[in-house]
Amino acid sequence: MAKEIQLGSRTGFLLELKLKLNQQKEYAGLIWGEGRLRVNGLLVIAGEDDRPVAWTWVDLLEWLAKNWAYILLEQSFPFQVPAMDISTLMRDLEKRWENMAGDRVEDEEEEAFRFLGRHDLASAFKGIFFPAIYLMRQGNLMEAISAEHGSTMRLPLQRAVSDLEQIGDHLAELAATNEESRGKLAAQRWYSRGKSLKTKALPLLTGLSAGTLAQLNPENDPEYWEYNPEFPLADGELMAAARMTSGVLLADQQAQVLQLIRDIGKAPTPKLDSLSSDLAAVFKDIGKPYDQGYWAAIWLRRKLGIPASESVKPGELLESWDVPVREFHLPDSTLDALACWGPRRGPAIFVNKAQESTPAHVHGENTTLAHEICHLLLDRDGPLPVAEVLNGNTPERLEKRARAFAAELLLPRSVAVETVRTMNSLDAAVMRLSSTYEVSMELVSWQIINSDSYVLLADDEQKWLQSRAQRKAQAGT
Repeated sequence: MAKEIQLGSRTGFLLELKLKLNQQKEYAGLIWGEGRLRVNGLLVIAGEDDRPVAWTWVDLLEWLAKNWAYILLEQSFPFQVPAMDISTLMRDLEKRWENMAGDRVEDEEEEAFRFLGRHDLASAFKGIFFPAIYLMRQGNLMEAISAEHGSTMRLPLQRAVSDLEQIGDHLAELAATNEESRGKLAAQRWYSRGKSLKTKALPLLTGLSAGTLAQLNPENDPEYWEYNPEFPLADGELMAAARMTSGVLLADQQAQVLQLIRDIGKAPTPKLDSLSSDLAAVFKDIGKPYDQGYWAAIWLRRKLGIPASESVKPGELLESWDVPVREFHLPDSTLDALACWGPRRGPAIFVNKAQESTPAHVHGENTTLAHEICHLLLDRDGPLPVAEVLNGNTPERLEKRARAFAAELLLPRSVAVETVRTMNSLDAAVMRLSSTYEVSMELVSWQIINSDSYVLLADDEQKWLQSRAQRKAQAGT
């Protein structure tokens, strides 16, 4: 005798489970049955030929209970590695470890595997192998990455939470036997998951160690972070800024950055909001990040009626959208800019005008502001709902998209192609484009490299462009 149940939703997480009722007493609390798990319709946990797999589903309940806080709160990779996503983390860490002492590598490997284990749903099942299915929050979204299918699904965070809670609640009900058992213990841990969520919320949302949290907030006052324990999943401008500068700035520098954000108010930006809505209606989050960035920049120029031959003044655009741009000085840091647009503050952009920073020169400032425009238009309602830090721990996929957007908005590749074609000297073409469009020669070089005209250049000209482009990788895509 069997009982078939479906838990979750077809647009999120869906567990299809056929319980073997006559085996429930024999396997008390282990939730024995045949099941499959889908994410947005994609089958990610199943048996051979996609048939349901017979297993004890208390494994899934135990994993959810143990890792609940990490799944829903942790948004940064270990050691601030700029990986494209969690599936490429180990590949990027291998590069980091190439010139590191062996003992240190072993310690970091252990930490990295712990990180992957708490985000890999497939690791929940003990004694049976499934390809990895990584779950990781990104702002208002939950990314589910299937190693088997090589696909990334981005679900609304609330949809993901609702589905996983429904799955966990029902599994806990099935596992909660009267006698002491593995299932009863798993159910108890699931029902007490809220305590772990509140305990881990600030360390995970800020990305800060206990020592740095104490240094920044000696009184341990939740109001310092504007954090409400009743809404433990809610991110905020201050927590996001701390998370994105963790390991990038020292604690005293972070305090300065946080104060910049505290001093800004909330203001309406109807023109910007309208543009964001119009773009969201036609934008497709598919393909390479740089292709997405190019497409969005071309769309914005057309929407604003700015021909490719005309230069764009990002500062003037932001002013017309009522987005303030504030200057600050933070020397001896890699931080170029930060922005906030959360529930309490912004939208606002802060640019670092310290002498060695990119925005210290008008060309770098233009690129920086154009970069932030991309985030304002594309990311406020999804992966970056409260803040962004340039040269911080912002997800690399979003940074690649924003870099390409900024380059194409400021200097369309079509213009670069035409200028190179009509001028006798490549050097002179680069200098003219840099002067006319007020962008760096590094950015000009990247736009030519990424254009159709690059393959028509002589080998020595291609090498010359590559050398100029590599002088400042930030301008690249």
